[in-house]
Amino acid sequence: MQFDVIGVGVASWDIIGVTATPPVIGQKQPLAGWAEMGGGPVATALVTLARLGLKVALFSAVGDDRYGTAIRAELHRFGVDTSLMATRPGSSHVAIVLAEPGSDRRTVWWYNESTVLANLEFPIELATQTRALLVDSHLPAALTAAQHVRAAGGHIMIDAERVNPTVIELLPLCDDIVVSANFARTLTGLSDLEMATRALVERYARLVVVTAGEAGSWACNGGEVIYTPAFPTQPVDTTGCGDVFHGALLFALLRGDPLPIALRFASAAAALKTRGLGGRSALPTLSEVEALVRG
Repeated sequence: MQFDVIGVGVASWDIIGVTATPPVIGQKQPLAGWAEMGGGPVATALVTLARLGLKVALFSAVGDDRYGTAIRAELHRFGVDTSLMATRPGSSHVAIVLAEPGSDRRTVWWYNESTVLANLEFPIELATQTRALLVDSHLPAALTAAQHVRAAGGHIMIDAERVNPTVIELLPLCDDIVVSANFARTLTGLSDLEMATRALVERYARLVVVTAGEAGSWACNGGEVIYTPAFPTQPVDTTGCGDVFHGALLFALLRGDPLPIALRFASAAAALKTRGLGGRSALPTLSEVEALVRG
């Protein structure tokens, strides 16, 4: 195997502002601080996996602008292989994030050009070069990638934020269905997250994890639902917490941790991330995560 994990998803450049006062639309207001760095669900999960010691690569595309150059450079600096990324004419994916310190709430505006991300073809030979595949809700290429990796016997995790036709096709192919609370409620029509978790397990017969930020997570793999509370924090910024959770959970599952331990490990990694702005300024080391888990 050339890689432990290949990810298929959007890579972003994030511009994060921290509010000094409660935000009010339509007014000029000061920021308490700001930062720029890479983002994107799968991309940040891969950075987390690399930080924890795995060999990872991203299959994606960026525009031929300065943001695309910055995205590539930062991923490379964190240890993510970028040789599978295309550069195409147009704008890279850029996000403007408004973070509210001490709160789980943040607001995100984003922009990209669809032509940059369209018609990516996942090479079939890559399916035998990775232990696992991590996909998100954004790139149609994820479906072909999952089909190839499933046929090759690899492990597949999805980070599902939005319900769309591609994701509906992807879910039965995945070993680990890790979704946001909003996704679970939308797909099942159930507001209670424990009930929604059970409904997804009954539908797909897979490991299902439903994440809800500071409210914790619910998980089930055919038995009892496991509730894992979030570690208490005073967050600087929650941007990227879910992405770090996905990366840390996949790391723990690939090393053979029992599910309750893997969930606690992922929750600890996400909590530690809240120490800094954006998805990557405060990524924890393996020793830091394990220390928090031990308490």
